[in-house]
Amino acid sequence: MSVKIILRDEEYEVRAGQSVRSALEKLQIPPEAVLATREGELLTDDEILREGDVIKLVAVISGG
Repeated sequence: MSVKIILRDEEYEVRAGQSVRSALEKLQIPPEAVLATREGELLTDDEILREGDVIKLVAVISGG
């Protein structure tokens, strides 16, 4: 069972059934540095990933 996670031009495969935060930590992507979306909808860190999900990550940009 797998989930595809896309960040910029990189694609990763992770196991379904874990939270967004857990998947990001396993990929060594700081959860606070990205926003996760599924089909255009923003996901929370505790959202459970489902088989066949395609999660797009958007880098958070801050400045002043």
